[in-house]
Amino acid sequence: MSKTLIRNGHVVGQTTATCDVLIEDGRIVAVGPALAAGNAQIIEAAGMLVAPGFVDTHRHLWQTSIRGVAADWSLVDYIRNIRLGYATAYTPEDVYIATYVGALEAIDAGITSLGDFCHIIRSPEHAEAARQALIDSGLRARLYYGFYNIPDEKPVFADHAARLAHARDFRRAFGTSTDLISMGVALTEFNLQPIERTTAEVHLARDLDLDITMHMGTLSTPDGVSRLREAGLLGPRMLHVHCNASTDAELAQIAGSGGKVSITPETEMQMGMGFPITNRALKAELRPTFGIDIVSDCSGDMFAQMRLALQTARAIDNQVVLDTGKMPVSIGLTVANAYRFATLDGAAAMGFDGLVGAIAPGLRADIILMKIEGVHHLPKTPDPIATIVLQARPGDVDTVLVDGVVRKRAGKLVNVDFAAIGCRAQTSADHLAEAARDAAAHTGATATASVYAAGVAKMTGTN
Repeated sequence: MSKTLIRNGHVVGQTTATCDVLIEDGRIVAVGPALAAGNAQIIEAAGMLVAPGFVDTHRHLWQTSIRGVAADWSLVDYIRNIRLGYATAYTPEDVYIATYVGALEAIDAGITSLGDFCHIIRSPEHAEAARQALIDSGLRARLYYGFYNIPDEKPVFADHAARLAHARDFRRAFGTSTDLISMGVALTEFNLQPIERTTAEVHLARDLDLDITMHMGTLSTPDGVSRLREAGLLGPRMLHVHCNASTDAELAQIAGSGGKVSITPETEMQMGMGFPITNRALKAELRPTFGIDIVSDCSGDMFAQMRLALQTARAIDNQVVLDTGKMPVSIGLTVANAYRFATLDGAAAMGFDGLVGAIAPGLRADIILMKIEGVHHLPKTPDPIATIVLQARPGDVDTVLVDGVVRKRAGKLVNVDFAAIGCRAQTSADHLAEAARDAAAHTGATATASVYAAGVAKMTGTN
């Protein structure tokens, strides 16, 4: 039996000034002051905040290798340049190194659970590369298998049925949803295929007892929720991402179905998708959760998403009062709300509730220790949650445990060969940049590219 004692930290949510956390075989067994250590490994946490790891409910890890290319892009630019360009150049090696580095980036920033929306599966080898990268990283992750057709001139999968068949085969490589690496399904967007194919994807997920996620309520498919409901497909264990163009009635439909939502504030506001739905989700009795989405355009940490979502939601609420000619006298949404969205609510959205998202006996030990040092913490904020949400930075994350295993210690990732992975990541980035330029010039003739082009025309009003 392996035992670890996190000692003398300020455990978020505990009333005592210092507290210990005892872990046995990856599970939290006790939280309290002056716990007996026995033969446990000691992690000294004096002066640090001890908190549950963040839960990122939506990210495309495969885009780590093209970090920053979409810094000034709209959603239309993104579709044209990534889905019709870069995506067509990805090899299994590109998928592996991007997923691996992206998962390490998440751990480094205190994210211990992540939903990887993997819609770069050009072949069985691409799928296996993503799975192996997640395993090697040590992150708790769900690989949501995407059925998207990449506009390849010589596709490996002959048709949609072949993709479904491979997904069934791929399921055998995974255990249960409580394992560190689990499988889910990422539905193809409605504007890219007929409803019959969406139905087949949903039925496959339910046959295999898998959670489902999908991009929802963007301008190209603003009525996606209603279309799911009309087809009899709307239901629980479905994580709806974005929903900016979804109506209030559709958000209520998601809530009524037992579904969840994931908000990606930074991408949504940059790419013209609309304001994050935080306020509207709460009114519909939906608990918001946060995703980073893509580091091809934005930051890879949860601190940025919490702040953007919180302050944007506050501004929207404040504007309602300002429009009456008065000043708001109070703030409704709190830092505690944002913190919960990034932890407990994120865990629930991914079906990890009762597993992670808090520090309590019986839960798995996904825990971060944060140093409260440096000029940006002078003087110290009396509220630890306010510190985490509004003052902290990724560099403050000192130690990270995932399922009780130390993945970062004293500010550095454990057992990571930075020189080797840096070389592989840069080689991948250079290859993709060159290949994407060539691919973009040849994808216009494929059927999938034509469908994407039609979607772009619809979004821009040029059809």
